Amino acid sequence: MTVDEHKGNIFASLFIIANRLQVLGDRLDPEVTVKQWLLIAIMYKSQPHILSVKEIAGVLGVSHQNVMQMVRSLDKKGFVQISIDNSDRRIKRISLTAKCQEHFAGREDRELAFLHDLFECFTDDDLRHFTALIDQLVSNIVKLEARMN
Repeated sequence: MTVDEHKGNIFASLFIIANRLQVLGDRLDPEVTVKQWLLIAIMYKSQPHILSVKEIAGVLGVSHQNVMQMVRSLDKKGFVQISIDNSDRRIKRISLTAKCQEHFAGREDRELAFLHDLFECFTDDDLRHFTALIDQLVSNIVKLEARMN
């Protein structure tokens, strides 16, 4: 296989992996999709800072509209609260609720078991190397996004 064939294979595999992970992740919890979980995880990691919709969209790499769709769904479930920024009324800030914190504390063991099973054949060195490769790929994606904007 040529280098270009390897690149094409990796590119296609990333999409297949993303789709299969989404299906598996969605089965973990009937209350929250894997994309909603990622949004919540980003917000949780940013605490005590309360992120705006624009900031969340930037981290997720999706549109403002996609974030608002997820936020509205999570708001209906009582997992997030939408508020208007004090200094700029155009900015919507999204915060996690106590219900959300409790829900995710209750599924922490399932998440850890899922991650353990997903990476069970990987050594610590494999995971460090894989992380470095993913970081390089993300860096290249950011460069491509800048060139294409």
